[in-house]
Amino acid sequence: MPRKIGIVLVLLFVSPVLLGQQVNVNGSQSETPKERDTLSMFLGRLGYYLASDSAFKDIYGNGEVFGGELRLGGKRIAGWLEANFRQRTGKFSFTGEETKVKVMSLEGGALYRIMSGTIWPYVGAGIGYYMYNENNVPLGEAKQSKIGFCAAAGVSVVVAELLVLDIRIKYNVCNMKPADFDINIGGLTIGMGMGVRF
Repeated sequence: MPRKIGIVLVLLFVSPVLLGQQVNVNGSQSETPKERDTLSMFLGRLGYYLASDSAFKDIYGNGEVFGGELRLGGKRIAGWLEANFRQRTGKFSFTGEETKVKVMSLEGGALYRIMSGTIWPYVGAGIGYYMYNENNVPLGEAKQSKIGFCAAAGVSVVVAELLVLDIRIKYNVCNMKPADFDINIGGLTIGMGMGVRF
């Protein structure tokens, strides 16, 4: 039984190589280029966030966003799911006391590839679940989770057969009231991602 399992595993690893070859007229084998025209990929992301809420920007400013994205789809349309995180430390304008904020989000939606090739632009839209947590001495802890919306536009560049560089602009909006104040935790994120296609 272990021998049969070993044979099956060897065939599974060798078959992609055998299928990627063809026999020419002289009987020798030559490799054919693998065509991988798909939107399915995984990306690690780094971006710079520009807050749209003026009060939030006055206290925390803008900053980095870290995340990961999974895309699953065909040649034109793909679904995407992204998790990202940002954290900032700021000071209240009047008292000067320190305050900290964390925003985590899980976003998903659909992308449409405008044109194909080694460089392809795309647009997309979706919804997100945003988790806001603020902690400081005057207010204590203020937190809330809520659904918002997002839209994105970008361009993906095939660097190698499996390697992709992605440059994107994304805008999201989510209005909350975590304590006795209203806030829009959305804004514009300009960033890039690097990942692999599959």
